[in-house]
Amino acid sequence: MVLKLIGKVLGIVLLLGGISIGGLFAAGVLGVPDGGLEDNRWGEVDNESIEVLTDIYVDNPNPFGVGGDIDAEYDIYLQDTHMASGQEENLGISSGDNEFNLTTELYHQNLPAWWVAHLNNDEVSDLDVAATVHASVGPFSGSPSTTYSDEIETDLEGALDEGFSSFEGTYSGTETDFRIGGTAVEPTIDVEDVTTEWGDVTENNTEIMATMTIHNPNAYPIPTPAFAGNLTFNDISMANWNADEVEVLEVDDDGLIPPGETEERTFVVEMDTQQIPHWFGSHVDEDEFTTMEVTGQFAMEVGGSELTIPENDEAITCTFDVTTSIFVDQEDGVSDEGCDLNPFEMSDGAISDADATHDPEDDDTDDSNDSDGEDEGDEEDEDDGLLSDTGLTT
Repeated sequence: MVLKLIGKVLGIVLLLGGISIGGLFAAGVLGVPDGGLEDNRWGEVDNESIEVLTDIYVDNPNPFGVGGDIDAEYDIYLQDTHMASGQEENLGISSGDNEFNLTTELYHQNLPAWWVAHLNNDEVSDLDVAATVHASVGPFSGSPSTTYSDEIETDLEGALDEGFSSFEGTYSGTETDFRIGGTAVEPTIDVEDVTTEWGDVTENNTEIMATMTIHNPNAYPIPTPAFAGNLTFNDISMANWNADEVEVLEVDDDGLIPPGETEERTFVVEMDTQQIPHWFGSHVDEDEFTTMEVTGQFAMEVGGSELTIPENDEAITCTFDVTTSIFVDQEDGVSDEGCDLNPFEMSDGAISDADATHDPEDDDTDDSNDSDGEDEGDEEDEDDGLLSDTGLTT
C-alpha cells in the first residue's frame, strides 16, 4: 500500500513538475541497486557431488521494488583452477536490503587439476570468489561486483616427513638364524636420517620421495632394504605399495651398502591422484578435517634371515590431524597425534623381488685352499680365518 502511494507521488512529480528520471537519479531519489558477495559455505556432500552455497546481497536504494530486472552470478577459483560457478536470473527485489542464496556443485572433475597446482605451489592455493549483480532501473543499469580472496595452506609433505622420520634409529636382527662360520651373527642397520618430499605430480599419479640415509656398521655388505606401506586420508586409501613396486633411486646394480659405509637411498612411492575427489568430499563432510595415517616397514634378508625395521614384523603407523579453512572458520594446519607399532607382513616374495637379500658368506668364498688333501683341521682353520676376516670372532 505504501509502495503504491510512493509510486503515485513520483508519477505526479514527473507529470506536474516536469522532473526527468535523470533528475531523480541526480537528486538521489532513484538509484541502481548495489550488490555483491555475502558468504560462502559447504552444502550437502555425497560420493558424486559437493554442494557450494553462496549468499549474495542486493541493496536497492529505491523506495519501490524492482521486479525481474536483477541477475546474479559467481565463480570460485582455487589456484587458478575453476572450481564452481552459479547464477540466478530474473530476480525480483524489494526496497532496501535483499539476500539470495545460490546453490551449485563443485566441479569434481577439476579437483585433481587443483591438487597438481596446489602441490606445485608448495601446498599454497589462492582462493578467489567473485560475485557480480547485474541490475537495471528504467534506462539505468549497473553491474557491481565484489571478490573475496584468501590463501589456503597445507603441510601434508611435512606430516609425511615427520611420519617417516620415525624410522630413524639402530635395528638389529636379534632373533635371526644368520651364522658365519658356525657363529651366530646379529645383522645391524643404522637409519640415520629419513626425509620426504613430493616428486612429480600429475592428474594421475603423485610421487612421494622418501630418502633414507643408511649406515652399515657390519663387517660385511648389507642390501638396500625393501619398503612397503600405505597412506590413508579419512580411511580412504591414497597409496598402498608393495616392496617390489617401489622404485629405488641412487643405487648401483647390486644395491649393496659396503661395510662401514653410509649411503643414501631414495624410495619412490606412487599415490593415486584420482582419489583426490573422493578424499576431498570426506574432508568437506567432516568440516574440512582429515585424519591422515601413514604406515611403513623396511625389511631385508641377510644370510637367509629376515630383518624388519621396526623389528619383529611390525610397522610404524603415524597419525596426523589435518584442517583447512576454505569455507570453515577455523585454524588450519597439521597436528601430530603420535605413532604406534602394528603387526605388518610384506607380501610373499616381496623382499627377494625387491632385491633386498644378500648372503655375506658368498663374499668370502676362498677357492685357493680347495684340495683333495683337505682335512677337518683345515676346515676349522678356514672357519677361524673367515671370522677374523669379517671381524666377527668369539
